[in-house]
Amino acid sequence: MTTDKQSGRSQEERILWALQAAWPNWVPAPELAKISLQYSARIFSLRRRRGWQIANRVRIVDGKKHGEFRLGSRPVPSNAELRRGAAPSPTASKEELSRQSQARQWIAGARAEPAQAALFGERSPERHRDDG
Repeated sequence: MTTDKQSGRSQEERILWALQAAWPNWVPAPELAKISLQYSARIFSLRRRRGWQIANRVRIVDGKKHGEFRLGSRPVPSNAELRRGAAPSPTASKEELSRQSQARQWIAGARAEPAQAALFGERSPERHRDDG
């Protein structure tokens, strides 16, 4: 992770700050390129590794394509965090808390169910014993 020596923030953090500062507006791709020329890799990391929902769109202005990004909702907890029963964020909305609670209940229920012997029952036919 590359950090800025002056601010001490990584490129991911600076891109996240730029998206948060502009929210709910869109941030043009050239603005993100000023932070990191590989801004797509940083956005990928923010999406996949850190759980942020970041929307993107392409507008055509005077025949030229202009890419833009916008920050979505708060980070989605990973399955590992849900399995661990990680404490919900104090700033999480009621909907997020409800969704996290339902996910934890479903996981606990799935663990408590006994394993089935066979998915479709016993399918092997009766065997005829040939003694002769």
